[in-house]
Amino acid sequence: MSAGRRIRFTAVLVTVVFALTGFSSSGGSGSGGSGKSKGKSSSSGGGCSSSKSKKKTHGGSGSSSSATPSPSRTAPPAHAVVVTCVGAGKTEATVKVTSDADAKTTVRVPLVFEDAQRGTVDAGSVRVQLKARESKTVTVPMTVPAKAAEVADCRVGTVERA
Repeated sequence: MSAGRRIRFTAVLVTVVFALTGFSSSGGSGSGGSGKSKGKSSSSGGGCSSSKSKKKTHGGSGSSSSATPSPSRTAPPAHAVVVTCVGAGKTEATVKVTSDADAKTTVRVPLVFEDAQRGTVDAGSVRVQLKARESKTVTVPMTVPAKAAEVADCRVGTVERA
């Protein structure tokens, strides 16, 4: 590799690294011109805008509300997996439900019975009472057992507190 290509390659590489790590050559918002981009909060002290450095500030005047992600919803109290599905002559599915909670909880486990084209044939649900971190295997009956032969797959919906 020639010296000119090596310098050009190095310059491109440095530019990419700076772009990915939050550095800018514009000097930020006109205060100091240190070559590092300034975050949304002018009291952040400049420097790299990685989330690691922002997470260290808790409360006070230097904190940034955008540094801590806020969950859009709480985690489900339990999760479930299908053990056996329904089919010709079998009108109940078997589901293993596991509590993710640290306390006793009652959950509703919805189950959708689908045909080969992923269309809904039937749906059912079951209420399950679980101790902290307990697992139980339960059956979920079809509401229309005559359609059992049409079912190709069973899919667990979102497990919620009952």
